[in-house]
Amino acid sequence: MQVMFVKLMMQWLICSTLCLCLASPLALAAEDSDEKVEKEEKVEKELNIGVFPRRNVATSIKMFTPMVNYLEQQLGHKVSLDVAPDMPAFWSRLQNGDYDLVHLNQYHYVKAHAELGWQVILKNEEFGKDTLASAIWVHEDSDIKELKDLQGKLIVFGGGKHAMVASIMNKDLMLKEGLTEDSYIGMSSLYPVKSILSVYYNQADAVGTGASVIKIPLIRKKIDVSKLRVLAQSKPLAHLPWAVSQNMSSPDREALIKSFLSLNDSRDGKQLLQGAGMSGIKPADDRDYDEHRVIIKRVLQEDY
Repeated sequence: MQVMFVKLMMQWLICSTLCLCLASPLALAAEDSDEKVEKEEKVEKELNIGVFPRRNVATSIKMFTPMVNYLEQQLGHKVSLDVAPDMPAFWSRLQNGDYDLVHLNQYHYVKAHAELGWQVILKNEEFGKDTLASAIWVHEDSDIKELKDLQGKLIVFGGGKHAMVASIMNKDLMLKEGLTEDSYIGMSSLYPVKSILSVYYNQADAVGTGASVIKIPLIRKKIDVSKLRVLAQSKPLAHLPWAVSQNMSSPDREALIKSFLSLNDSRDGKQLLQGAGMSGIKPADDRDYDEHRVIIKRVLQEDY
């Protein structure tokens, strides 16, 4: 009986040892595979930033590249920057899912939020303000004294039809005075800088831009801004937004917000913001852009 018991125990030990020998390589292989996948995920993780063409491509890349480098250090993974050459290209790339984070104007944000689920997280602060007003400018010597005097005149809007501040908000000012688009000659320039130059050199009767446009160093270098006069100015509304894709996880979103906001807290961070044309960056909520939605509906008949 004891002999039989010993034989059975020996058989069990042999079987157990064989099973362990067979299982161990499989288990190790599985662990190696998991580690490999984890490492690959870390390597492949990337934040793709899209910046709308508020300025020309070369200028935008120069301004935002230091911020990209900073985010790479803070987030611990690759961050790439793309500046589209024009708004149709930017919108197409956004629709195609090329971006994880976008810096865009207020019109395109509310459209992207409604149609694609993008969510605002931050907004610019420029010249100490996180709001932005539109303004219609004329030359100091112009005989145009009121908005109604713009009837039949040539007006250049900086940034195109869907420029929230330069075009949509300024057209809203004129609508309130009874000036519809068929009562004046409207043109668009690709960048606000070019539009303000057109009125300075008397190539246009008036221009629509942001109220703070004459504070931009590039413009102050080119012209004597004291020769320009504000004809009308809008109420200030929430500044240019930064928004994330609906596919971004909550932890990634929070890490991104924290990284951006920390720029406000140090001299180096403030210098980096200044290089990107900002005096600060502030938290933002979708409700901040409700007034923009009202104006967009009134001017463009688009309901977001």
